Amino acid sequence: LGSYSLSFRDGTWTSSEILNSIFGIDSSYDRSIDGWSSLIHPEWKEIMTDYLRTNVIGNHEPFDKEYKIVRKIDGKERWVHGKGELFFDGRNELVSMIGTILDITVSKLAEEEIKLKNELLQVINAEKDKFFSIIAHDLRGPLSSFVAATQIITEEIQSMTLEEIKDITMSMKLDASNIYTLLENLLEWSRLKRNTIDFVKEKFDLKKKIESCLKVLSEQAVKKEIVISVSVPDNIEISADVHMFDTVVRNLVSNAIKFTHKGGGISVSALRHSDNNIQIRISDSGIGLSSDLKNRLFLLSEKTNRQGTNGEPSSGIGLLLCKEFIEKHNGKIWVESEEGKGSSFYFSIPD
Repeated sequence: LGSYSLSFRDGTWTSSEILNSIFGIDSSYDRSIDGWSSLIHPEWKEIMTDYLRTNVIGNHEPFDKEYKIVRKIDGKERWVHGKGELFFDGRNELVSMIGTILDITVSKLAEEEIKLKNELLQVINAEKDKFFSIIAHDLRGPLSSFVAATQIITEEIQSMTLEEIKDITMSMKLDASNIYTLLENLLEWSRLKRNTIDFVKEKFDLKKKIESCLKVLSEQAVKKEIVISVSVPDNIEISADVHMFDTVVRNLVSNAIKFTHKGGGISVSALRHSDNNIQIRISDSGIGLSSDLKNRLFLLSEKTNRQGTNGEPSSGIGLLLCKEFIEKHNGKIWVESEEGKGSSFYFSIPD
């Protein structure tokens, strides 16, 4: 705890040896108002100058402020808590201030650590809530439908026509497919959060990779009579984790199919920018996004799931996974959309 005395008549101050140590100054240091100001951290200089001029000198308030300094001797940043009692002459004019300055760096760093841990805890809780929400709603729905369908077949198969059996088994296949996709995304998300997922970049042909991703989704598109066009230049190579890239493309195209009406269209295109970023765009003629939903789309804490045009379930976890995977590549993902006018999802990966 260092002590000081400041004269407002000539703007000079004296300091104890402990205060000299806190500030990192010696006996030859300029002990003026300007000298004190030069020790204050640049981010705090204007705040503290205004505080001294307005609160202390102007309003005659005792000095009581936490602020940041930069030690003269080594340039290290420190947090201090300054206090000062004001003294006046017979005409009630401010004469001097005597006070103390305490180095509170350790406690401030502890506060910041607690703050960071609280923020991390909030993120973990949000992730937990998201998982519970998906399990309780998005996973339960298709599972319930699947169980109900199996019960109908078990109890009524003898009286069912071939067409009815075909319809119900197709429904079961769709439910099973939705459950599988959701579980796959949940497992990927879990592995990512536990840092147990490998990240291995390799070069591959962009057009061939996109076309192989689309083959997996072709049946889904055919059922809704949706045409998917690909406009990717030949011989573009991209350096990325193959598994993560597949997951991103499949999720984005699957969402486009889900939210596009029967007979609509989807286009997948790519180009290389002059800064060597490769940008991929997935556009659809679907239902689009409201501005409110668009702003909440990539936030873990927000509820963004909604049904597709044929009542397909959606958890929102796929887009969060896409964002995590793209950022793992130091890339970006964003969306342009207008309600009722389709959506365009973009992501870029540095080559």
